[in-house]
Amino acid sequence: MDTNMTFRMDSEVKSQMAAICAQLGMTTSTAFNIFANAFVRANGMPFSVTIQEPANTIPQEKMLADTDALLSEFAADYQRMAE
Repeated sequence: MDTNMTFRMDSEVKSQMAAICAQLGMTTSTAFNIFANAFVRANGMPFSVTIQEPANTIPQEKMLADTDALLSEFAADYQRMAE
């Protein structure tokens, strides 16, 4: 027996999903059914759900050193302009 589900999602994500599904020749309903079946087979998420640090994270020490260097350059330029 078929059933309906209703849930909220970001409208931009919905539009992007619909466009991708259309390129794949399926509806969003089909995509959700594929996900639901994979979820049941895996007895949970069918993919890894983890918290990852962004790849381009800059250490705080590096940011502070860069900021100090920029401020020193600015101070030197300001001093030259004041003379």
